Amino acid sequence: MINLEKAQWADNIIVILKNGEKFQGSGAGILMAEDFDDSEYQYDTFYVNNGVKSIALKIEDIKEIILK
Repeated sequence: MINLEKAQWADNIIVILKNGEKFQGSGAGILMAEDFDDSEYQYDTFYVNNGVKSIALKIEDIKEIILK
């Protein structure tokens, strides 16, 4: 099971999506579906900061998060 609570503020993580795509950086928080006003964007979201930008990922698309 993925420990989102620990990963959301970790300094060095690798997020692996179910489609095999990988993102490395630091955890930048979580927003839940109810936090978004626009129904098009109402899904649980995990954020990764890779030093250049913050990347929003659907939690349902995440296969694994590796804490380094």
